[in-house]
Amino acid sequence: MKVILFFLLIVAAFADIWTDCSQAGDDFKITDVVITPNPPVKGQPMTAEIKGALSKTITGGTAELMVYYNGIKLLDITKDICTIDPDLPCPINANPSVDLKFTETIPSYVPSGKYTGQAVMKDQDGKEIVCVKFDLNL
Repeated sequence: MKVILFFLLIVAAFADIWTDCSQAGDDFKITDVVITPNPPVKGQPMTAEIKGALSKTITGGTAELMVYYNGIKLLDITKDICTIDPDLPCPINANPSVDLKFTETIPSYVPSGKYTGQAVMKDQDGKEIVCVKFDLNL
């Protein structure tokens, strides 16, 4: 479950390698990201703090993550967004200041190379909340 948050935060951490593919009416807007250490290092803990504004209360939904390594699909998973972060269970109330902090170790066995993908979160009605595409070398 934490893998989705991990990749969302990694993606958000590198402003030069991610793009916001959200639609104009999406309900979550990223306002700031702080990563320690920056850039993350394989085999070491990374703490990510992501801040944003949530314009609608979320009572359920899904998070889908697709990750490709050098063009080969490594991951395509969908998870319940209410169970991803135990410190942020549903309902997640609309709030102009949502602060999510997450610490995870990047496995040392992750191969170096080009990673691309997309993470999309949808609410209880199937409406997109936020979308992020990424393209990075690790």
